[in-house]
Amino acid sequence: MVTSEKLADAPKLSVPSYSWRMPRPRIRRRLVAGCLLLWATGLVARAHAQTRTAERAPDLPAVDFVALGADGRAAPDLTAADVTVKIDGRVRAIRALHLVTIAAAAEGPAAPPAPFGSSSTGDRGRTLVLVVDDDSLRAGNEARMRQAVKGLLAGLTRRDRVSLFTMPYGGVKVPLTEDHVRVERALSMTSGQAPRSESGSEMACRTRRVLESLAGLLETYSDRDEPMTVLFFSTGLAGPRRDAPASLAPGMCELNKDKFELVGADAARARANVFVIQADDAPIGAAQNENIAGFGFTGSNNPLEGLENLAGVTGGERLQLATSADALSRVLRQTAAYYVASLEPQASDGDGRIHRLDVRVTRAGVVARARPGISFRKDEARPSGVTRANAREMLRVTDGFNDLPLRATAYASRHAADGTIKVTFVAEPIDRLVRFASAAAALIDEGGRIVAQWTATDMDAAPTMGAMVVPTGTYRLRVAATDEAGRGGTADEQVVAALTPAGPLQLSTLVLGLSRSGVFVPTLEFGTEPVAIASFEIYGGAPGTPLFSALEVARTLDGPALANLRLALERAAEGRYVATGAIPLGALPPGDFVVRATVGIEGQPAVQIVRTLRKALR
Repeated sequence: MVTSEKLADAPKLSVPSYSWRMPRPRIRRRLVAGCLLLWATGLVARAHAQTRTAERAPDLPAVDFVALGADGRAAPDLTAADVTVKIDGRVRAIRALHLVTIAAAAEGPAAPPAPFGSSSTGDRGRTLVLVVDDDSLRAGNEARMRQAVKGLLAGLTRRDRVSLFTMPYGGVKVPLTEDHVRVERALSMTSGQAPRSESGSEMACRTRRVLESLAGLLETYSDRDEPMTVLFFSTGLAGPRRDAPASLAPGMCELNKDKFELVGADAARARANVFVIQADDAPIGAAQNENIAGFGFTGSNNPLEGLENLAGVTGGERLQLATSADALSRVLRQTAAYYVASLEPQASDGDGRIHRLDVRVTRAGVVARARPGISFRKDEARPSGVTRANAREMLRVTDGFNDLPLRATAYASRHAADGTIKVTFVAEPIDRLVRFASAAAALIDEGGRIVAQWTATDMDAAPTMGAMVVPTGTYRLRVAATDEAGRGGTADEQVVAALTPAGPLQLSTLVLGLSRSGVFVPTLEFGTEPVAIASFEIYGGAPGTPLFSALEVARTLDGPALANLRLALERAAEGRYVATGAIPLGALPPGDFVVRATVGIEGQPAVQIVRTLRKALR
């Protein structure tokens, strides 16, 4: 048997340790019969947020806006009496006003990652879409933009998701992901494609192509419940202009204002907050092309005019990049929090039209920023064309559902010698009094393809669990569920389906749970329980191999240990062992903690696996 000095003298726990192969019949009975489904889509992700008030008022039309103080940060304590919302020029009564804080100031690179994905607004991060007009960038002049984006990514939290697009021809470079390094790497390989010279007519043609591509992108995010941030990088765009003298028929590069207005309408439907960023210094062309008599006018060749028009129709802010790494710090501040005003409904809200929006804050020193237009769905709880909450249908759309708050996470363990991985997911309603009526899950790869799908057949067990086998890789788990009232919810989380190598050994994901009637039950959030159980599997290692192992609890990933704990080792099968340790929950205050398990062979470097433990105040 594998031996370990630290494991050998560790006290045995009074409950049997959990085995991913589930050899005991009573464990099989306790877990939901069936296979799991995990999904990973680059287009959807969920992240952690901290909120003063988690959700908007249900079934009411909602307007989101940013309220900034003199320091450029969100004003933290506005009330409904401080805010005036006008739609189509008419003041609307505000039923409720909520502040949603997405990025906590205390959160840094070493902060605990989110312990699970969630459908609650209070557990999400920012959605940022980076769009690069590479046909306007000159080759060799990308460094300023790359440096600014690098600083932006460094300031994000682990819960923020980012995507990268190039336009008009490049398309998706990176789908929505929480892997910010991947975005930075892709941007480093994005180079400028601008020609050495560009006439006014050619600039108008390029602008039209870019606007059409941008409108198409925003349309894919239509009917969102929460705001997103779009950062559009370009050296310059043409403003509305003729491609021929006024007395002649339009030319092939005619650019009318409708192209800009279409982008503004799609930004309103997507609830997109737009930053128009001049990525490089653009040579300014002639302000006008006409003679002294006014004959021959076509329009301005000023490449900044189109950027200003785009910022105007989207209600966005135009920025010019500096050379410093914190050039986009304003974006970080302004996207860290937003307000949601739930309005008194009116019959015209669900007509699908873009309504003129005006948000004002009466408090001195506070400025409101909102899009100039907004659109309300007939049923805001049913995004992306789904007319009725259906668990399987909710797997196939890119937007989130939050009528039914739920949370979910997943764990990876060895399946077979062929290298395939078994991913096990756990999902539960956030409200303990709610029971799922149906549930489904999917594993989606980085290209947005559903690799596998699972549907629950027995809803009696709680929490809902399942498992499935997939090739090694990175996926996104999406779990969708409904309750007896017909409400639907989805939770998403990135999953790395792989084992952690430790020399000749391999380690599964670290799992946290409780002992229920002598059975280990994975648990997503802990409360007043006195002890939590940490468990993981160790594969490989010849009999007699001296193992080094330890278990720690800390506040941050690399912070000092608050507790050093022992692990017990149990042989589950040939070449497979289960390590378990007891965590004294009663000694921990509410909050997020990092549980670190360190394993290695004596005389060789050790390897660490981590998991976030959340203790709630109940």
